[in-house]
Amino acid sequence: MVKSLENGKDRITRILFPGDIFGLEALSQETYPLTAVVLEDSEICSVPREQFFAFLRSNPDISIDMIRLLVSEIAEARTQMTSMSFKDARMRVATFLLSLISAGEENSPNSCSLTLPLTSQEIAEILELSPETVSRTWHALRQEGLIEKRGRRLVIQDLQALEATARR
Repeated sequence: MVKSLENGKDRITRILFPGDIFGLEALSQETYPLTAVVLEDSEICSVPREQFFAFLRSNPDISIDMIRLLVSEIAEARTQMTSMSFKDARMRVATFLLSLISAGEENSPNSCSLTLPLTSQEIAEILELSPETVSRTWHALRQEGLIEKRGRRLVIQDLQALEATARR
């Protein structure tokens, strides 16, 4: 998900994976403030706002579930904003990598393999770091044996150590 800024630049605000719900901001605004950029072939289902509201009005149990989902998303966003504002570059990169694990392949108890959905430049933008800082952090994590990285292919070799790095 991308937000266009007043200075003409775009800011990546969220990475979505299969099954993720997005566009909920459109429930409270006439225009949707973000743009979805598809990185690979995707199937997207959409529902007109008024039809969605009518569905919620006629299904109170689903309405309650929707409120829970929205509150959960707000809580998650607050937690991410707070934790990222107090984390150094190393912790931010580790946290970002851990957030991608659900999309990983070939997972085992203490390691996993995944393909990064974004370039290092895009990751730097998301984490509000310079590309050089992200590159240095990749290098440091490789040197410590936490990750192995070739292009966008990444193997987390020590998941527990990476989790500890994200918490420090």
